[in-house]
Amino acid sequence: MLQVDRVDTLLSEKVHISASGLTPFRCYKILLICHYDHGRLFSYCAVRSDKNGNIDLARDKPIRGTYHEVDPMGLISTLQLSDEVAHGHYVRNNRAKPFYYTLRLISSSEQILDEITLRKLWLHPSITQIEVAHDKLYGTIFKPPGPGPFPCIIDIPGPSGQLSKGQSAVYSSEGFLVYTMAAFDYKDLPKKMEDVDLEMFSRHIHYLQSLPYCGKIGLYGLSFSGTIVNYLATKHPELSAVVVTNAPEAFYRDLAVMKENGEPIGCVKLNPSLEVYINKLKQQKPSFEDAFSKLKPETSIKWEEISKTIPFRVVASLDDYILYGVKNCMNIKEKLLETGHKVEIQLVPGGHAMSVPYFPHMTFAYNKFEKFNLGFGGECCLAVKSQLKVWEGHLNFFRKHLGTPPALPDFEREKEIMLPSGSKL
Repeated sequence: MLQVDRVDTLLSEKVHISASGLTPFRCYKILLICHYDHGRLFSYCAVRSDKNGNIDLARDKPIRGTYHEVDPMGLISTLQLSDEVAHGHYVRNNRAKPFYYTLRLISSSEQILDEITLRKLWLHPSITQIEVAHDKLYGTIFKPPGPGPFPCIIDIPGPSGQLSKGQSAVYSSEGFLVYTMAAFDYKDLPKKMEDVDLEMFSRHIHYLQSLPYCGKIGLYGLSFSGTIVNYLATKHPELSAVVVTNAPEAFYRDLAVMKENGEPIGCVKLNPSLEVYINKLKQQKPSFEDAFSKLKPETSIKWEEISKTIPFRVVASLDDYILYGVKNCMNIKEKLLETGHKVEIQLVPGGHAMSVPYFPHMTFAYNKFEKFNLGFGGECCLAVKSQLKVWEGHLNFFRKHLGTPPALPDFEREKEIMLPSGSKL
């Protein structure tokens, strides 16, 4: 009954879902369950079979479900948290583990007629992971097969500070040499962000440059990581590309500040009285707008110190609950143009959290450090489509300025997938 063209694919690869041998002109439910470590996620669509008793998700529009238009990847794109997942949990995949899914065909009387198990790999099997632990530098290199040199992306870590491999693994599965690192709260590194000196990131860049298989280098950063990336561009004229998504235009207190040359970097302070709560979710847009309107030379990124040979790509979300996405993006664009830089921008419908293709959309998450639910914004169906377009734009930009990496060999794909032991059906 159920058919999937490939049950074993990379995260970014599309699959074709269909069903046959059904009663003509009858409604059926197709349910997708993602077996996540912290509880199941789900999506579904109700679809009417055609006169031949067939359903094709690349052709058929759902009657209802978690998505609303014809979309062959609609089920994988619109996964929702079930009640098993703690309220405020932020879905992540720090170890780049495969995601396993159960696809079910269900009758109008809720009888399970058929089911298939799927797997999506975050890391291409030909990629080698090289762990780095040297002189208080901790990170992971994702190296493609061959001697190189390869175009290289450095994926700057997020505000958790810990080593997170998920996004880097997906970048590497496109053939790039990718490096990510831990910044704090990891092994013998400082416990808090404010104790980290930004010079540490430069040490990581120099380390990567020393490797014989490292070619041109580009930096990537999301949110606060993007602010770090913009800062690093002022220190590294040898960079060949910079890509940032929803990056605040400057450092800010008390949530995102580090040290420069051993002293706290100069930055503006957010005014918490301007923050707004909507359905108990904190929206920080007014406080960021107020703070960044007061930027002075000593609290701003030194855009004029960035080499004019470094091209920039700046992406912003229209429904960002944290930043005024368009205004923040345009401010960065204007500063770059004023200082003679080439800059590409992309404005998309979506929230602050913009991740890899077909990753579950997150509208909010609990901030364990500050103890509040932080709103990200974004409508699921629009946001996941934007996520895919933004990802494709990132890849094209890096290929243009770093070089196109050699194509990775296809891998031996499993014909039948078994759920790992302990997975809950």
